[in-house]
Amino acid sequence: MEFLSPAKQASAEYVVKRSRFIGTVSPAFTESEADSFVESVRAKYPDATHNVYAYSVGLGTPIERLSDDGEPKGTAGDPSLDVIHKRSLRNVVCVVTRYFGGTLLGAGGLLRAYGKTANLALDEAGALKYIYHSLMRVRVAYDQFGRLQRELENQGCVIDNVDYGEAVQVSAFVKEEAVPALTKRISDLTAGRAEISVSEGKPIPSAP
Repeated sequence: MEFLSPAKQASAEYVVKRSRFIGTVSPAFTESEADSFVESVRAKYPDATHNVYAYSVGLGTPIERLSDDGEPKGTAGDPSLDVIHKRSLRNVVCVVTRYFGGTLLGAGGLLRAYGKTANLALDEAGALKYIYHSLMRVRVAYDQFGRLQRELENQGCVIDNVDYGEAVQVSAFVKEEAVPALTKRISDLTAGRAEISVSEGKPIPSAP
């Protein structure tokens, strides 16, 4: 599984008819992370007229939420989420803060302003490709550790931890589609003596 997310937290401003719009975006991989980010932006701008948000998070079918936060229905959260969809982004949260400038913008003006601000903030953040990796744990004898380590590195795995006990247990993140072939390769290298288990992993950013 591969997807694009913001490369970093970022913000951008847009002013129209004296209304000030501040877009703030961040990568977020769970609903809890996204909600916490929204609350942090609200705390940063407690005197704002509106703090509108939209997010799409999770693996598989994404969890998507949005709020117009008092703006006319469909004029604020929807255009922000639409920008996320058009950029084919996943695991992203966007908050657009508005300070009212005294002049009504109308539904069309609000749609354009919120969408433009979200776009500007996402431009500032850039995009990074993430690839889902499973977590593989391999337990081998000490005399087999060198061969195992070389194989994991050659296959582009991300070694997370090495535990030196009675035997050596290596925890590494492995691209999901590579797990079956790598499991067989490790078994062959260790003459079937390796103890291998695979569990849920996480998305890992791809090298530039």
